[in-house]
Amino acid sequence: MRLAILEPSMQGGLLHYAVQLADGLASRGHEVDVLAPRGNELAGHEGLARMRDVLTPPFRDARQPESWPGILARQATVAVRLTAEWGQAAWEARRGGYDAVIVTGDTSLLPATIGALAITAGGRGPAVGGVCHNVRIFNRYRGDELFGVAQGSQRLLGRLLSSYDVVFVHGERSRQEYEEHWPPRQLEVIPHGDERIFGEPPPPSDEERLLFFGDWRKVKGLPVLMDAFDLLAARRPDVRLTIAGAPSPADLDPEPVRQWAAGHGGAVEVIDHYVPVEDVRDIFARSRVVVTPYHVGYQSGVVHLAMTMARAVVTSDVGDLSAAVRDGETGIVVPPDDPRTLADALERVVADRDLAERLGRRGCELLDESASWEVVAEKVEAALLALPSAREAA
Repeated sequence: MRLAILEPSMQGGLLHYAVQLADGLASRGHEVDVLAPRGNELAGHEGLARMRDVLTPPFRDARQPESWPGILARQATVAVRLTAEWGQAAWEARRGGYDAVIVTGDTSLLPATIGALAITAGGRGPAVGGVCHNVRIFNRYRGDELFGVAQGSQRLLGRLLSSYDVVFVHGERSRQEYEEHWPPRQLEVIPHGDERIFGEPPPPSDEERLLFFGDWRKVKGLPVLMDAFDLLAARRPDVRLTIAGAPSPADLDPEPVRQWAAGHGGAVEVIDHYVPVEDVRDIFARSRVVVTPYHVGYQSGVVHLAMTMARAVVTSDVGDLSAAVRDGETGIVVPPDDPRTLADALERVVADRDLAERLGRRGCELLDESASWEVVAEKVEAALLALPSAREAA
């Protein structure tokens, strides 16, 4: 087949996912293009798939302003650039002679929803699949609400999802929630995939160090981790925490996090910017345990990155995270929003180097066995090959 993987991100987990999926499909003998923005962080990646970085970048500067005038100005600029990017994406996807296009990016913003709908319009273009990383739309703005989108955007997004020939989700819980919230569609469950793009696992860490990795968004439960670390540090003065990732000021005010970290002195390290690919492995190498204390979620590239790096994971029991992290075998699963239980679980693993090493090693093994890109590509290929007959039957 001639395939396109469409990913509008300049950097980050969605782009990494798209490139690795493309290489996995190319390894099965397909001709695969990655349609991505010009100058994206993997533009020089040499893989089996072809990088076509031809789209308008959604932003010029990855740093996000923290004042509201700056936030609003950036959002307006991004909206304009997204409109241009998705217009180009629809043109490239429909004119490229592809048998199928897989949209891996976030399509919840209006320009993206309309652009993706243009790819599916008319019924004469390629088959189109969408990877639904997050089944419901997270609230991008401050406030206690974790989910949120205008009703009109919700209806339009539902129309897009129902126009796909196939939708891919990352677990059975995601499948069930999708069926509860969106129009009927052909659904396929696929693993998330590993993160070998960051290199091989480093040796086990000698430090009692925890790692929170990724964007600072309210759905990810940083305040819960902060409360848990307060409890843990009182019991284990030598424990350390690294918080690494880009703040999202429109979503979660970053200043209380910085102030809290400063109160712990050298015990809490804050890396408050996007971590480039070449620096990621070193941050994981210093850490013994990776923690994902999410309030809500569906699947997490951070969990799969931790397992690729052979690090034990302590995670909330939300979405399909508890399917990725096997409790007692590759990490520990705890209830969400429970700082005391989270602190106990973190202490159990970070204080026991042998346990952390065993959990991390087993996680890496299971990832190779059941969630490698070879496994993912085989499942995606099977779903795509079944589409012509499914279309005829419909």
